[in-house]
Amino acid sequence: MGAGRLRVLACRGVAALGVAALAGACGGAPSSPLAVGQTPGRATPTVMPTAVPSLGTMSYGTFPATPDGLRALTVCEQWAALRGEYVTLIRTDTPYQLEQWFSGPQWAAAFVANSPLKTDPDYSAINAAFGVVSTASSASIGSARLLDKACAAAD
Repeated sequence: MGAGRLRVLACRGVAALGVAALAGACGGAPSSPLAVGQTPGRATPTVMPTAVPSLGTMSYGTFPATPDGLRALTVCEQWAALRGEYVTLIRTDTPYQLEQWFSGPQWAAAFVANSPLKTDPDYSAINAAFGVVSTASSASIGSARLLDKACAAAD
């Protein structure tokens, strides 16, 4: 109930920027500059994942160069950079320490990029797996593998 109110307030704040901004920010008109029938290109990853003991090598799916595709790729790239430390910390830290780490600056870009994916069904697997990975009570090697799998399957 409160989340819906926040969304309305956020959309009202955008109204001052103009009708086009309001429509794009609140899910009205599509924000893509593509013509009807035209498909977006592929987003190019900038972070190459490395192998992590107990997780293996991570790979990326084919992310389209759309706003949500780029956000999903950002989540996966941020995850690629954090997964080695993640494996170490879930084995040694307390849940409180993990929550502190998840709240730190290392995770900020991933949380920001993930937030709009909650309403995009194309990236529900990434969104759900990221939520499980970044919660101390569910942080595990199995959760990490789910996010690896979701990032590899994205398209």
